[in-house]
Amino acid sequence: MENKRIWEEKVKTASEHYLNLNDGGFDENMKAKLYEFNYEEKSVSYEFETQKWQINERGAIHGGAISGILDTAFGIVANFTAGPNEATTTDMTITYLRELEYGDKCIIKVYIVKAGRKLIRQRAEVTSKKTGKLVATAVGSWMPL
Repeated sequence: MENKRIWEEKVKTASEHYLNLNDGGFDENMKAKLYEFNYEEKSVSYEFETQKWQINERGAIHGGAISGILDTAFGIVANFTAGPNEATTTDMTITYLRELEYGDKCIIKVYIVKAGRKLIRQRAEVTSKKTGKLVATAVGSWMPL
C-alpha cells in the first residue's frame, strides 16, 4: 500500500511540475492537465484542449500536433518513472485512426509497459472526449539520462 501512495504522489508532483514550468515552452502551451491515474494498471491519463494553432487545412487537429501531445504525455510519465534523472524520447510510433476535431478535448492514457534501468517502454491511447472514440494509438521508448 505504501508503494501505491508513493507512486501516486510521484504522478501528481511530476505532472504539476512539467505542465506548469511557466517558461512559455512547448509542454506549457499544450494546455494539458492530469485527468486520472491507476496504480494497478500503471496508467496515467491527461486531458488536452484542442487549440486553433493546431488545426490542419481541413480544420481538424494536425497529426503533428497529436504527435506533440503524445510526446508531452509520454515524457511526463517517463520522467517520473526514471527516478532522479529525466528521460528523453528515443522512438515513438503513432497510428492515426480518425481525426480529432477542433473544439474537442482528448484524453491520452499512457501505460507503462516496462520500466527498465536503460529504457522505459510505454504505449498510449488517444480518445476523443466528445465521442469516446479512439483517435490514435502510440508506442515508444524513453531513455533515462
